[in-house]
Amino acid sequence: MFRSFLSFTLLLLFTACNPNSSILISQPPIKKVLDEDTIVRIPIPFKESGYSHITTKLYTSQKDFTTFLEKVKQQRYWQERAKTNFISSLKINPIDFTKYNLLIYTIKENSGSTKLTIDPPKGDNAHVEININRETANEIGTADMAYYALAYKIKKSVIDITFDNGVKKEIILNNNIQLGSDGKVPKECLAWYDGCNDCMRKAQEVVCTERYCVHHDKFRCTKWKN
Repeated sequence: MFRSFLSFTLLLLFTACNPNSSILISQPPIKKVLDEDTIVRIPIPFKESGYSHITTKLYTSQKDFTTFLEKVKQQRYWQERAKTNFISSLKINPIDFTKYNLLIYTIKENSGSTKLTIDPPKGDNAHVEININRETANEIGTADMAYYALAYKIKKSVIDITFDNGVKKEIILNNNIQLGSDGKVPKECLAWYDGCNDCMRKAQEVVCTERYCVHHDKFRCTKWKN
């Protein structure tokens, strides 16, 4: 029996070393990593009532970013100290727009008693995911609205960023998606920002908010069909 076992072991060794062998030695899969400089969180104030007057948006140039800051300066519904803290936090963290984009991501909660914590980004250098943890102090909660915002500088090579709050996922594409050549929203786009209002497809209809806007921004798809 020992002789049979030894013969079998030698056969396996010979087969593995033989380049013409049909036995393949499996290699461990290459693990994709997310480099630290791919996406960097900018420490703006997390919770401010003034965030009710801005929307999630990707800024891809210094010109767009400067225009955004000027609009915030002119908004009257902020507390002045909160506005100053928000603007200064962005200015003291300069962004090289030849390499990075700036994402301002806003969150609205129906109750101020809901506690939010943000996990560090994960994924790889092409697809990034950020988890938003929600913890309610009690089943009822308070009736006051709460507004939050996150700021990230993101390498232009990143394809998308997914925010997951445990209830829904929102995918932000890290580029400027334009309307189709016919001026219509692509069918694969399920929700979008038209430059003034937020819209979404509901059954066979399109439903949009009804904000009055003097200035219009660029169209941006906020949710694509998987």
